[in-house]
Amino acid sequence: MSLIEKNNLNYLTTVEQFFLSLKDSGLHLSASDYHLVSQWEEQGIPVERLCRAIESGYEKVSKQERSPNPKWSLTRIQDFIEQELQRAAR
Repeated sequence: MSLIEKNNLNYLTTVEQFFLSLKDSGLHLSASDYHLVSQWEEQGIPVERLCRAIESGYEKVSKQERSPNPKWSLTRIQDFIEQELQRAAR
């Protein structure tokens, strides 16, 4: 992973810090984003795979984005993240 090192952070905190550093703004995730991360954890998705999928989804949406100040959230790019997770599981 490019933006986060392995350490003793829990799943939710790891994903939160990764995404916030990726989008380079914010102090915490939204309630709906925390819920999504909890669902992915319950599904047993390894945090490394999830962070790679988040990064890939973020990059894809960034290329399509036309707004100068988009409102980034995991919920907003959820479909892209889940496509990447499915692709990685094959």
